[in-house]
Amino acid sequence: MAAVVIATPFAVLEWLDSYTLHGKAIEVPDVCGQTLDEGAAILQKSTLGYEIIDYKYQKGAKENEILEQRPAANSKVKKDRKIALTLNSNKEPTIALPDVADNCSLREAVARLRAAGFKLTPHDTITGEKDWVYSVKMGEDTLRNGEQIAIGTTLTLVIGSGDEKEEADSVVVEDSWFE
Repeated sequence: MAAVVIATPFAVLEWLDSYTLHGKAIEVPDVCGQTLDEGAAILQKSTLGYEIIDYKYQKGAKENEILEQRPAANSKVKKDRKIALTLNSNKEPTIALPDVADNCSLREAVARLRAAGFKLTPHDTITGEKDWVYSVKMGEDTLRNGEQIAIGTTLTLVIGSGDEKEEADSVVVEDSWFE
């Protein structure tokens, strides 16, 4: 009985080591920069699986190119482990154009557009109230407030030059009232 009590923990530990593949690990291959099909083939050859966890947009990368992997390349993992992949999306992210046209000053418009991720060219001017934003253009196209455009797009603000003729406030009084 004493031999069974002493041998049982050792047997369980030995079985646990073999069941969990203790001390046996494989190195994760680097699949970043590969297309999904190429990366999947490399992972399968290494007895690893994969799972797509996210899509991001990276300018210049191919559609479905692997941008990130977890665990990282050269990490040690057990066989059949799933590697989490982030792929490149083919859709450039867009954002609604902030409501700046005919609604705010130049300073406010510049701050709001830059905060939203847009780039700005030198401003175009028209006759109108000084530094008032009358419209927003992308190239030669005039944009509408709320229109979806790609983040990072270069925009041109059309602002007033301050050259508008101001009409003096005047009241016309007929002489007959005062007689």
